[in-house]
Amino acid sequence: MKHSTKKKILENTIVVFASDHGYWYGEHGLSEERRLSYEEALRIPLLIRYPDKVSAGLKPEQMVLSIDLAPTLMEYAGLTPDEGMEGKSLVPVIDNQVKDWRSSFLIEYYSDIVFPRMLTMGYKALRTERYKYIRYEDLDNMDELYDLQQDPYELNNLISNPESAPLLEEMKSELELLLKK
Repeated sequence: MKHSTKKKILENTIVVFASDHGYWYGEHGLSEERRLSYEEALRIPLLIRYPDKVSAGLKPEQMVLSIDLAPTLMEYAGLTPDEGMEGKSLVPVIDNQVKDWRSSFLIEYYSDIVFPRMLTMGYKALRTERYKYIRYEDLDNMDELYDLQQDPYELNNLISNPESAPLLEEMKSELELLLKK
């Protein structure tokens, strides 16, 4: 049977491609571990195809997180996310109508008893648009501070640099605020 009109199902379907964290390929001297808070683990792909709403080739500058997917998809479906739901709808970002967006986010990992190589590697970390602070929970004097604009590969730990002391205090305060939330 021939149909005179197309259903255009693909044009009315949201397709999302995201990824889990991959393995290291020598970055930071690591091979198989991927649970640390370096950029290679944090920056995972996110592609959204929804022709009526998402412009092809859109590459927003805002920091988006995987927890933003649920509220985004709910909004596109005409639903309202629950008040306590974490994450923010990406619709304002996609529509270039951002009024208020996150300037930092929390990264956490608890010491792992399943993978011995992660036994004392629990951390709380803060990522801002420019900086990252990593506070290890079980390791003394191992904390890290990076200027991602000047050092995108996180090779120069600024934690002991006296000139970074004010920045470090600011990052510690912001981390504590996010942990309280």
